[in-house]
Amino acid sequence: MTPPSNFIMLLIALGLIFVVFIVLGLTRNPNIYTLAGVIILSSIVLGYYSLLSYSAIQKDQIVFQQYHHQTIYKWQDLNEVIYEYAVGTFGTYYFQTKSNEQFIIEENGQFGLDEKRAIYKLAVLNGVQFMEREKSD
Repeated sequence: MTPPSNFIMLLIALGLIFVVFIVLGLTRNPNIYTLAGVIILSSIVLGYYSLLSYSAIQKDQIVFQQYHHQTIYKWQDLNEVIYEYAVGTFGTYYFQTKSNEQFIIEENGQFGLDEKRAIYKLAVLNGVQFMEREKSD
């Protein structure tokens, strides 16, 4: 799963490169070339950073990559998974480890029925208690 901020950063990086090409088409002097080089380099760095943050639910672990910091939870270390939903909206997964650490994954447009079933199957296969409940107001 890719956080929405990654798409925003990538869109900004591509937009900056587009603006640089427009400016270079209109005006050309040494200062503009230097500024264009700096902006393109910054856009490349921003594009790179937009690829570094993600969450991955894998067969043996759940990985949270936040730029250069990675947190890994093994399925065997989890105690329970609670899926909370409201009809017509995206749900939320609450994971609790055996050491009482809790983390949350909120559904977004990337979640479909196959992904929901896969999380349920992985929880059951690894002996993790899975509960599903409707959100209470």
